[in-house]
Amino acid sequence: MALAGKAAAKTPTLLQVDVAEILALIEEKTGVKLPRRVIGVTLSDNVLHVRFAHPRAREAAVESLPLKTPVFLFHDEETGEPTALEVLDLDQLLEELHKPRGAHS
Repeated sequence: MALAGKAAAKTPTLLQVDVAEILALIEEKTGVKLPRRVIGVTLSDNVLHVRFAHPRAREAAVESLPLKTPVFLFHDEETGEPTALEVLDLDQLLEELHKPRGAHS
């Protein structure tokens, strides 16, 4: 469960969010490998932002992950390495990640 110690609830607080589990579930669902080193996490207005690294120059390549929920992976323009992940609707993502495979909306 991606919420630490609680059942999925609307608009969790940052302390309730299990970032490691969310990253693992995103990887499992999309096949995209994500860094496990996290240097910052923010949650504001149901938007989750996970910072993996600061870009050397700038973040130029933005990849939309193959999920129903808008989730974007930012890459360093110089190195191509992932620098951040942004989830535009955390509640929707948690629901999507915990839906059994093959279940339809």
